[in-house]
Parts: sequence; C-alpha cells; structure tokens
Amino acid sequence: MKKFLSLVIILVFAMAFVTGCGGESDKAGGSGEVEIKIGIEEPLSGAQAPLGNAECNAIKMAVEMINEKGGVMGKYPISYVTADTQSDPSIGSSEAERLITTKGVPVLFGSYSSAIAASVSEVAERNKVVLWEMSGAADDLLTKGYQWSFRNEAMASSWGAESVNFILANDAAIQEKLGKSAKELKIAIIHEDGPYGTAVAEGNAATAQKNGMNVVINEAYSAKAVDLSSIIMKLKAAQPDVLLITSYVNDGILFNRQAKELGFKVPVLITHSGGHSVQAFVDGVGDDANFLLTVDPVPCNPNTAGYSEENVELFKEFDQRWTEKYGSHPYHHVEMRQFAQTMLFFNQIAPAAIEKSGAFTAESVAEAIRNIKVDAKDSLMGTAVEFSTPEKPFVDPWLGNSHVGQNIKARAFINQYFDKELSCVWPKEFANKEAVLFLPASQPLAGTN
Repeated sequence: MKKFLSLVIILVFAMAFVTGCGGESDKAGGSGEVEIKIGIEEPLSGAQAPLGNAECNAIKMAVEMINEKGGVMGKYPISYVTADTQSDPSIGSSEAERLITTKGVPVLFGSYSSAIAASVSEVAERNKVVLWEMSGAADDLLTKGYQWSFRNEAMASSWGAESVNFILANDAAIQEKLGKSAKELKIAIIHEDGPYGTAVAEGNAATAQKNGMNVVINEAYSAKAVDLSSIIMKLKAAQPDVLLITSYVNDGILFNRQAKELGFKVPVLITHSGGHSVQAFVDGVGDDANFLLTVDPVPCNPNTAGYSEENVELFKEFDQRWTEKYGSHPYHHVEMRQFAQTMLFFNQIAPAAIEKSGAFTAESVAEAIRNIKVDAKDSLMGTAVEFSTPEKPFVDPWLGNSHVGQNIKARAFINQYFDKELSCVWPKEFANKEAVLFLPASQPLAGTN
C-alpha cells in the first residue's frame, strides 16, 4: 500500500512538472486555456434604464454571436458579469470596484452616462484595469492623463462641431430657401447641463464662433427639469434659423411636447444623439420624431458599401436577430455602437492581446489598444481606429484640449428619422437616404423664418 501511495505521489508531481513547464502550451495556439472575462456596467434601472438595457443587450448579443463560433479566435469563449449602476455615478463606482475585486475582471465595458463613465474611470485607473468606454462621450473623461481608460467613439465636442459643419456644407440650399448664407443664420444652442450636454454645446459654440456665425442663445438646463417653458419662450423671442439641442430621453420628450404647445417654430432643428437617438424617444413622441436630424457617433442604418464583406454580413445578422427578438430594427446609436464596439474589441483587440502575450489581462489588452490600427471598413463604427497615448496625446481642433486614450480617427455622423426609423444621411459614403435639411410642413415644429 505504501509503495502504491508513493507511486501515485511521484506521478502527480511528474504531471505537475510537465504542465508547469509546458512553454508554448499557455500561449495562443497552444493547448493551454485563455480565460476571457469582462465586466459590463450599465444603468439597468433608474432614469437611464431604457438606454442602459439597450446597450447591455447589444453587448450580450455580440458576445452570443462570437461564442456560437467558438469564441475569440474561434477557440476562447467569452464570459461576462453584469452590474447595474442604477443611473448613479456613485453606485457605478462601487459596482466597478466590486467587479474588479470580487469578480476579477480585467476589462470593464460601459457606461452609457458620461458622469458614470468618469467615476468608473477613476476606479479603473486606481486598480490598473482597462475601461473600454463605449458611450460616455464627454470630453473631460480623457483629459486627466489616465492610462487605463480608452474611448473608441468620437468625443462629445466633435458632435457639436459636426452639426455646425453640416449646416455650413449646405450653404447653397440655405441661400435658396432662406435667402441668406449659412454664416448669416441665427443659431440657438440649448443643452442639458451635465458633462455630456455641456461638451456638445461647447463644440457647437466654438465651431460657430470660428466661422463667424451669430449665436443668439446658448443656455443650459437640468435634464431633471419638469418644465422647459421659460427656455422655449426665449427661443420664440429670438426666432433662430437653426436650433441645436442636446438632451436625454425625458427632457427631449418634454421639450418636444412643450414646444408644440407653445407654438415654437424653427426651419432647421438638429439634435445630438443622447435621448433623441433611441427607441424610447420615438415611443414618447411618435410621428413627431420624423425628419429630426441627430448627430451620432455611429452611422445608423448605413449604406454598407463602405464595410468589409465580413462586416456587411455581421450587420445583416445583427439587424435580423435584434428585430426578431425586440420587435424593432437596431437603428439607434445605443444598440448599434455597443454591438459595433464589442465586435471590434473581440475580433481585433483581444486577438492582438492574446497573440502578443498568450493571455487576456488588463496589461495585454491595454498594450493591444495602444498599438492597434484598424481600417474604417473593418469597424462597424464607420471609422478607422488608432488611439492616442500618454506619449502622443490627441489635441482636439475644436476646444484645444489634450486627450489620452482617445481614438483619434473617430468622427460623428448625421442620421435622420424617416417613418420613425433612423437612417444615415451624412457623410455621403455612409448615407442611406438623402438628408432633408429643413423641417417639412408635416413636422409640428417646422418654421420658415
């Protein structure tokens, strides 16, 4: 019996030695296992729940599609742990801490809200864990020099710049319709007063000022406001040619309802993603959504000619699956950008991290992000990918701020509602429909000035 036990012990140690010295067996392509686990932190309850749930569902659908094909690189399945930030930055911070310390996730996906993203980024930086920020667009997220937070989509101020540039690009149509040049238009800017709305408005104002345009109103309000009549009356008095508005869902719906009641009219109305480019807004205003323009970080229902064949098929499959499961097409920025960025992460970044280090860790992922370069056709976001680093920060041309961890190739797009669904109308290479710049007579807020 003793001899048998001695033999068993010797065999166990021999097996341990062989396994521990396997060399390439722990590398990608060897027989070793690579664990891929992420934390998803989104507002699944509270004021931002409709948006957070849509984002979370899009991430999960992308993961499901990848895992059906064996996982990352066809052999490493993805697992995830979700956390509800309850639409509260402080809870977002504590939930991020929990995911890192008790669940051991090396990468966080999120966060919808810019305020929540800011609090989560502090936790990620302190714990040296990657924040793959997919939706918090406020500029100041990446101006602190943090080395563990990365954002693939365009920053909020560039959305504001894009809407003004879109107006300037339509100078001929404006002169024909209104009898004055784009630079002579009266511009009104209103926005929710959080970091996101403020950054968009700063991009609006800076670009308008740079081009000598006349900004007649630039006012902030609380997204929690229950009455926007005072700001609407100011708009009526100013009689702008263009209204640039940045809202979340509830305040966006409130503005639409009260603007109709108070008889506010405007020839051109451009919204900026946030609460206007989501199904919850359409559900709240119905046909009044039609012909509203919205600036988004991703082309919604795009012309897919600019995508690789693989991404064309991915978009078609996503469209079909989402529509079958949720009853509407995924033609809003929340689900489209989360799906696109999840696919980018697991099809481009995770393989690069594993191939270089043989592991999926915060360190290997961060290095892969800093070094990745992707052509626009290979990203469903519609833009190329290249990130700024601590050594080479990105200085934006709108406000002049320095950003670390920003995709310097990202840009904003213009989408528009037709039959209560968004389609890309700008730039031309992703446009699925022709833009209708001036609100038509069927739109309750349409004005002629």
